[in-house]
Amino acid sequence: MSKNTGLTLIEILMAISIIIVISSLALMSLSSFRSQQVLKSTTVDIMSILNKAKQNTLSSLNSTNYGVHFESGRVTLFVGPTYSQGIGTNEVTVFDQAVEIPTVGGINVGGGSDVVFERLTGETLGGTIVVQLKSNTSKQKTITINKTGIISSN
Repeated sequence: MSKNTGLTLIEILMAISIIIVISSLALMSLSSFRSQQVLKSTTVDIMSILNKAKQNTLSSLNSTNYGVHFESGRVTLFVGPTYSQGIGTNEVTVFDQAVEIPTVGGINVGGGSDVVFERLTGETLGGTIVVQLKSNTSKQKTITINKTGIISSN
């Protein structure tokens, strides 16, 4: 009597199916983690740029004030009391494509899209900036700037 000790096609397909299911679960988990990290790091980057503008203003760097201009996919650190596009002194920071500042209601800083700090005091009009994931708009971070120029995040 001969005994067959090989694997059947069904056993191989079952093993491959299990590997595929486990891999897809791991990839979904990693993707969600990456998105959350991108949201956090973008929020930290924006807060850092706001703090840089405030510090440059308070230290009277170049004897002027500084501000930050917000758009859906980027922020621009600018020199002077008003934002002008394309100026050589502008420092543009582009966000990761997974995040955005929603164009409607995402920026509420003094009724516009610019935060400008006052010389000597560091004060500003104050407001909020919402940063969210494009794939899941319920995942958001809110940056708050109070009138004295203090910047915080939730």
